[in-house]
Amino acid sequence: MTQIPHLKSIVEFAYTNKHSDWYRQVCADHEITECPKIASLDDFQSLPVLDRATLTQFSPFMRLSSNINLVDDIRSTSGTSGQPPLFYLRTTTYRHMARQLVQAGARRKIYLWGYQHVITHVENDRLEGLQTVICDPQQLMHHVPLVAAMHADTLAGTPSLLLLFGQMLDSLEDRLNIRFLELTGEPARAQTLKALTAAFPLAKHFHHYAMGEMGQETGIRGPLCDCQKTGYFHLSPEGIYAEDVDGELLVTQLNVPTAFPLIRYRTGDCLHWLGRDTCSCGHEGISFQLSGRANVDFVRIAGVEIRHEEIASIIATFGDVFEPYTAVEVREDVSGGRQQVTLEIKVVPKDKDARTLSDLQSKLAESLLQKLRLSATTRFCDMVAAGYFAMPTISFLSAIPINTKAPGIQFKGDQPALV
Repeated sequence: MTQIPHLKSIVEFAYTNKHSDWYRQVCADHEITECPKIASLDDFQSLPVLDRATLTQFSPFMRLSSNINLVDDIRSTSGTSGQPPLFYLRTTTYRHMARQLVQAGARRKIYLWGYQHVITHVENDRLEGLQTVICDPQQLMHHVPLVAAMHADTLAGTPSLLLLFGQMLDSLEDRLNIRFLELTGEPARAQTLKALTAAFPLAKHFHHYAMGEMGQETGIRGPLCDCQKTGYFHLSPEGIYAEDVDGELLVTQLNVPTAFPLIRYRTGDCLHWLGRDTCSCGHEGISFQLSGRANVDFVRIAGVEIRHEEIASIIATFGDVFEPYTAVEVREDVSGGRQQVTLEIKVVPKDKDARTLSDLQSKLAESLLQKLRLSATTRFCDMVAAGYFAMPTISFLSAIPINTKAPGIQFKGDQPALV
């Protein structure tokens, strides 16, 4: 009940905001015609649930609930829908992770991520006394000398990118000097974590779960926390309310004022559980455990998003030669401290002639190699040339599976520990 005043404040701020009426419009669509009165959790849970589709109905300026001069961060995030709406943020609070790292002894960090995504993190790192340098993940090899030059003791990035970077560090001394790994942005699978331990044997793992649109960390898991091999996190104390709604994590930003209030926002992440617990690290409060994604539209691995719709659109260029079914399986092989990712594309050809199939198989594999893009700046063929991905494999099914989930994309392998 102690959070009721905070929930009441953020709802009133969003609904009565003089800069924007977007939330009033959302409420009106749900037949709410006056500012909701929040006196209990039941009142709050009767409010509309927001998702990415709802937000993209409004332009960034229509959603701006603060004077533009007070905005200190503007970012885009593709998230679960693949659409990149802008989010205006203020008083961003990515300091909890920095505080934990500094308390553990971290002093100099290399962040393998795009500049526009982490500039706020860097400023907050510096406020906590952590020197941080941003490095372009598309130029990993060029950043290898930086580890020794700045005496880095911390690396941050997606688990796959950190492993790739570790493969490039030939100096054992450099790898032994890395004492902390900040893992964020994609699932950390058990075999990847094992390989990271082999590459950086003295490094402690700090897991960071966040969403760009929140402008702050949602969950933290440190090296002393329970359940290291699962999607287990402590809810960030920086001002977030979390709900379990039909097995999906919903979050609400409690900080007022804000440039863009998110209320009952669907994260797209499935919950195993959410509740109050006591952890071996000393945390007493709300924790949660994630079990996967609520959709089958994409898999995030090796620092990029592999999207079903991108692959399906390339297959569609072949015309009416396939049945309307495309499934994609992503496999990650990690051995000897190295990793390689393989895409298996499953389609149903209409022509079953063996000679036709052989020619079609090679043409489809080549088309995917040349046309598939994993981000605005990352081509699939470049990832294959670098050895991060194998050539895609094409599997022909004799018929559309009858008893199956909707075609989509999924990771095949051990259970991920979401970060």
